[in-house]
Amino acid sequence: MSISQVRATSSANVGEYVGSVATMVDALSVDWWFTPAFDVVVTLSSEIPYYRGRKAVLAWNRHFGWSLGVHGLSQGNVLVVEALGLGPAPDPARCSDRVAEMLTELAGWAPQRATGKPAPRIVHGPGAPRGLDVRSRCWTR
Repeated sequence: MSISQVRATSSANVGEYVGSVATMVDALSVDWWFTPAFDVVVTLSSEIPYYRGRKAVLAWNRHFGWSLGVHGLSQGNVLVVEALGLGPAPDPARCSDRVAEMLTELAGWAPQRATGKPAPRIVHGPGAPRGLDVRSRCWTR
């Protein structure tokens, strides 16, 4: 599916694209968020070792693309570790390959502020506790 097809307003095109990515990464679940931060969060069967006990996720925003992270400590939150860096709607096979590479790279990783690399960000989704302004907590580039 091309980027122009995904950017189309048809939800069938978007659903087909996300479904293809979810299939390629052998996803456990697909949750549609419909928030400014993410359109969808795909739960993977793997974990990032630093965040043991929390499943890795792929979160997608149709404008920025896919990011790898983990489920947050409370329901409806995602901790973004790093963007895949492949553009808004890369080929599902490229997503799968990049996820495998990133999970391997993150096997011995732990966040360190001294490196100058930004710390992971928490993004609050539709299941987050009331009183949080989703728009002010959006992941931006």
